[in-house]
Amino acid sequence: MIGKKLSKETLERFSISYNQARALGITDEDLKYIYEVGEDKFRISIRDGKERITKIVYGLTNAINVKWQMVHEIEMNRLSQGSRNGVDKNKYRQLTVIDGFDLFFSYRKSLVNKGKIERTTYEKDVGIYESRYIQNCELLNKRVINIHEEEAQAFVDYLYAIEPVSEEKTKLSENTLNNPYALIHRLFEYFRLVLKVIKTNPFDSVDQKPRYTPKERNYLANEDIKYVLSELNKKNIRFKTLINLFLETGLRIEEITPLKYSDINRLRETIKISRALVKSRVNGELIIKDLKTKSSEREITISSYCIDLIDNYRRFKTESGMLIKDDDFIFTSWLENELISPSKYTAEWRVFSRSLGYKDLPLRIMRHSAVTFMLQGETNIKAVKKRFGWSKDSTVMGIYNQSNLEEDKKLLNKFEEEFRNTLGVSYADLYCICVNRFNNKRKLNEVLQAMLGRNVDQNNFESDLKRCQEYLMQLFPVFSKIAKIDHLLDDEEVEAIFVGFKPIYKKIKVELADAD
Repeated sequence: MIGKKLSKETLERFSISYNQARALGITDEDLKYIYEVGEDKFRISIRDGKERITKIVYGLTNAINVKWQMVHEIEMNRLSQGSRNGVDKNKYRQLTVIDGFDLFFSYRKSLVNKGKIERTTYEKDVGIYESRYIQNCELLNKRVINIHEEEAQAFVDYLYAIEPVSEEKTKLSENTLNNPYALIHRLFEYFRLVLKVIKTNPFDSVDQKPRYTPKERNYLANEDIKYVLSELNKKNIRFKTLINLFLETGLRIEEITPLKYSDINRLRETIKISRALVKSRVNGELIIKDLKTKSSEREITISSYCIDLIDNYRRFKTESGMLIKDDDFIFTSWLENELISPSKYTAEWRVFSRSLGYKDLPLRIMRHSAVTFMLQGETNIKAVKKRFGWSKDSTVMGIYNQSNLEEDKKLLNKFEEEFRNTLGVSYADLYCICVNRFNNKRKLNEVLQAMLGRNVDQNNFESDLKRCQEYLMQLFPVFSKIAKIDHLLDDEEVEAIFVGFKPIYKKIKVELADAD
């Protein structure tokens, strides 16, 4: 699903609610060409030249995915139209898979030159093709037109039978096997849609397709972040600056490594993210490229602490004999003011994190940790999206807003306050009752009645309230101490104070009725 805008006018022809659609990340562009024709039944109708292609599917999200697949196929047909004109289709009847790969990669390279796909995407496919998963398979020398479902299934079975190189593993993961399978599937889509040498893709119907499952995103808990930051003070200035920026901004590795001094606005205390650094899989060349989406290009705030770190790092370079200009990159090699591979930083992080006792803690954990921390408590989702460079709410809520121990404790506290605390109020509320700053009269009556074990009438309200206040002050001595500075505190500060006292007092039961 792509696009940004979701309008209520577009949703008028669908039964899904606006909030449900937003939660799923659905946009106006997703719903284009889709019509609801029954209960959870949808028609997709797209014109391709003079023809109209129509499909009926069930489920809105399924309809959206099918629609985008249809759009992609139509686009593939249009892109290949010119190359097919005047070409004898019989030419490809003798085409083998290995020769088909040559044509496929030439075609993909032309898409790179046209800006249709990323160069790194093309190079990743080349790397997969050159791997043992493809080079050792029996498909390569077979003619494309002779490969049917049986041969496709045999290829999938072959993938599952490949033994891992590492003796520690008993079998390869589906994520590993998904790469060669997906490449072969794309190859045969090229044969079907561009060369028109086959009518159906035999890899569509195989059983047990290797599917990619995103790995669970780990993160550092708040105490771990504090520990990492304290230990960073013992490291070199470049690494210390890099990791502090990672944790504070949550930038991607490819976004943080090509930052320039000119990207920093010291007056506004912001940093501009406008480019990415990637490494070629073919020749190891470092490539500066544009960011993936418009939302990825952004300006975010950074602390004066990080700005000082960057300035100190620049001063270190100058004192080492380098001539530094504002348009230079921040993170460079020690000997020359030149970019180095991001893998150098990931290797440095691996050594550092293992020295702290962590195992298998990749550098991207810094981004996940930053996101998880920012999403704790009540958070402005739009601000989080902007800071981390996303376009959809669903990316934030569905991928990164993981349940962590801090948030889990809050859920438990909420449960305890509602169901195990018979008064149904927080410790901060009890304090506010004692100092007459509790404004919910209905809830106040309920609390007094629960404490006294009887109804509270207006005639005795003041005396009953005073009795309960005295009891609470005696039960919680800290209330009297805080009351001395009550006039200096606002409601939020009162709430914050009693979060810290809760572990001390959570076992105390308020049972005034039994105290008579």
